[in-house]
Amino acid sequence: MNDVDQLSPVKQGLWFYGGVTTCHVRIVRHHTLYGTGNADDPTELATDHAVECFYIRFDKPHTPVPWLDGGAALSLREAVFLAERRLGPVVSWAD
Repeated sequence: MNDVDQLSPVKQGLWFYGGVTTCHVRIVRHHTLYGTGNADDPTELATDHAVECFYIRFDKPHTPVPWLDGGAALSLREAVFLAERRLGPVVSWAD
C-alpha cells in the first residue's frame, strides 16, 4: 500500500494511543479499492475495483512502518466513522 501512503490526506488529525500518547491519523482518497487477493474469498472481495474510496492510515508509537492500515470506506463520512470507532473515543480532526 505504499502508493496509498504517498497520497495527500483529505482529512487528518490526532488520536491518543492508550489515552495518553499523541499519534497521527489521516484519511486519503484513492481510485482503487484493493481486494484481498485470496482465491478462497468471493470474487467481489478478492479482486480490486476501480472506484473512489477512502483509506484510513494511522501511526502508533514504536512501530517499524510509518503508517498502519485502518481500513477502507466508500465515503469520507464512513471513513471518519470507522477511524473514530477503531482508534477510540477521542480523535481530534485538524480539518
